[in-house]
Amino acid sequence: MSTLTRRLLTAFLILMLAPALLALSPRKKKDQEETEAPPPAEMQVDEQQESAEKTKKPAPRGKEFFAPEETVTQRDQALRELQQEVRAMEDELNRLRLRLGEYEDLSTPRIREEIKRLINYPEQISEIRLSNGTVVQGRILSENLDRVVVQTSLGMLSIEQENIVALNPYDKLHADVKLQGEYEEQQHSDKRVYIGVVRNEGLRRADFVRVLFRLHDKRTQIIAQDSGFVNGSEYTFFSGVISESSLEPNAAAEFRVEVPLPKDFQPSQVSYRTYKILYDEFE
Repeated sequence: MSTLTRRLLTAFLILMLAPALLALSPRKKKDQEETEAPPPAEMQVDEQQESAEKTKKPAPRGKEFFAPEETVTQRDQALRELQQEVRAMEDELNRLRLRLGEYEDLSTPRIREEIKRLINYPEQISEIRLSNGTVVQGRILSENLDRVVVQTSLGMLSIEQENIVALNPYDKLHADVKLQGEYEEQQHSDKRVYIGVVRNEGLRRADFVRVLFRLHDKRTQIIAQDSGFVNGSEYTFFSGVISESSLEPNAAAEFRVEVPLPKDFQPSQVSYRTYKILYDEFE
């Protein structure tokens, strides 16, 4: 290709591309101006405020009335103290429960309903036996050669002296059966046997006297229990019922109680044993 031809082609391309180049040049300049244009006034204010807040030093805070760290620490300490008090109360309740179980197993006579009604003045209660067989229990308000005035649970009674057969303090007119000495324990593979003697130290006959033995584990749970009647005297009631385990005042009798053991019983399970003397009182 000749030099003339190359020049013609170059001029032709320049003529063809010139309009496009001219159109792009102002747009690029405009974009450049828009890019370099300053931000609006509102944005400048916001940026200045943010910059001021960043560079601004925090003002010294006054001492708060309740410091959070101290409050949390005091609350935790109070909670720990409360938990310790609760544990101490639980331990004390367990000890009291054990003591209560021991007191329940002590030998105590049954309290009749009429005694409960007169419990407000037990030291002054008297029992008056009349010639017709009636027994009056109450507090003597006045007494002379002719009559006795008694305050009972049903009201006030005036009783002629000639109708009174006996007058005794009521608090001494009951049976009181107690264990004499120590009981004997016999250990077998399938049972425990307890042998001993009881005596009625009260002033009234005790009927159907029996002795109850219980075996307990270390948690005060009952492992095994059983009771047996004493070899007392025979007494026949008006109804025809016969008691072969009665004890007159100051009388003694032997007992033998066999307590069967559970199949999976281990001797090490028994932590302690208790006994209870039971009886009834009838006219």
